[in-house]
Amino acid sequence: MTSDAPREAIPEREQIGTLEFVRDPLYPYPFKVAIAPHFWMTEQTGVLSAAMESYFHGEMPTPIHRAALIAYLRQFVERALLLPGTKREPLLAEILTLRTQREFERFADELAAIGIEAF
Repeated sequence: MTSDAPREAIPEREQIGTLEFVRDPLYPYPFKVAIAPHFWMTEQTGVLSAAMESYFHGEMPTPIHRAALIAYLRQFVERALLLPGTKREPLLAEILTLRTQREFERFADELAAIGIEAF
């Protein structure tokens, strides 16, 4: 008998702010965590997809896109498995300071350097 702690039920659909996510069983989060972060491609309103498209094209985020990117990154960092010694709170605080495409890009690079591939 294993002594794994019980995991929370993972909702199939989840509303996070104005974003709505649906889990894709073909694209699972690869690490065992209480609640897996959502990937941007599973967001259903289209707002996050538009924000990501602008991001990938190097465009300045609109206020709506900025809010979507912040909500997305926040849930991802809150739920992602972190490397030992990585503190979650400074990352979450930094998310709220992001304004420009360059700042989001630098933050995505910072996350990738510690093993978090949100984008």
